[in-house]
Parts: sequence; C-alpha cells; structure tokens
Amino acid sequence: MKVATVTITYNRLELTKQTIESFNSKTNVDYHLFIDNGSTDGTVEYLKDRYDHILLEKNYGIAYAFRNAVKHLSGFDFILKLDNDVETVTDDIINKMLYFYKNNEMNFCCSPVDLNLDPAFAPPVLSRANINGYDVSFVGHTGGAFQLIPYAVCDALCNEWIHLKAGDYMIGRYYRKHNYRPVYLLDLEMRHIGLNQTSPNYIL
Repeated sequence: MKVATVTITYNRLELTKQTIESFNSKTNVDYHLFIDNGSTDGTVEYLKDRYDHILLEKNYGIAYAFRNAVKHLSGFDFILKLDNDVETVTDDIINKMLYFYKNNEMNFCCSPVDLNLDPAFAPPVLSRANINGYDVSFVGHTGGAFQLIPYAVCDALCNEWIHLKAGDYMIGRYYRKHNYRPVYLLDLEMRHIGLNQTSPNYIL
C-alpha cells in the first residue's frame, strides 16, 4: 500500500526541521510533499533544494493548503497529514498503521496517541476495544497533526470542502457519516512539539 505524506509549513523553520529529522529517522513513506503558506523565515529557501514542494504566495490557511496538496497526488492508497511540529516517537510507525488497515479493512481514519495532547482539544472517546491485537479508542475525531487517511475518503473530503475547512470536529463528522471510523491506535505514539508555538496570524 502506497503512502504520500503532506506537510504544510508556515514559518517555524526549526520545528519543521525537527519534524523531518524525527520522521525520517523512525519511519518512511513512498512520497513526501511540502506545501508552504507564504513563509518569510527561510522555510521556502530550505525546502526548495531538498524536497518536492508547492509554494503559495500567501497564507491561505491549513485547509486550503491541504486540499491544494491532495489535488496534486494520485496513485496512492493513503494520505498522511503530518503537521510541521511533530516528533515521531514509535519506530516503524507507518508500517504498523498500515498493518492495522491490512487486517481490518479500510473503513478507519487512524492517528497515534499524541503524548502532548492538550486536554482542551481532546476528542470525546466513544468506546474502546482491542481489534486484532491493536488497542484502540473510537473517538469523535482523530488528531490532525498525524493522521493516516485512506485516499478515497481524503479526496472526497477535499472535494466536498465544507467539513474540511471547519476543522477537526467537523472532519470527524464527515468520516463517520461516510462510514469511516476515527480511531486512536493506543500503542503508537507521537508528540506534538509545537503546541502554543503557532505562528502569528496562521489561518486555520
């Protein structure tokens, strides 16, 4: 199963570097696309000679940038939304997430546990279960910072647009409406290192 990662950047160059280093040292994907929302701190120059990228002339917001990136991707089974302020903790995390999908069909949208999850943003836990050896929490929505999404529902979400631009809660509603169940895989971990360090005037 082929995975493309999308990372949206807007300033915070040092956090972006930490995200890339951590991710590449712990796991791998088939393709990684960066989309920049008009950074002014050297992020653009850093990306240009190193990674495939899309450069937007100004800050259009996270949702617009993500939709723009997905439109440029085809031939993948999954899209991984990886924010530019994430430390990957679990070794080989992508293959472990893919193994969950292989054994449980495709009607999930999965995230690892965020070790720095702000309780104010924690989604409601609807139930817990062990599914083929994976401890999971069924939740109202999964964290957008590190989310592995089947391509079909990701593409549909981007095309529908209304739920995507409304944020995590409404995205979760969209998934459930279309029979995709948002879950946290409780034995897999990441750390949201950029909490409370959002760039000024970043449009959600």
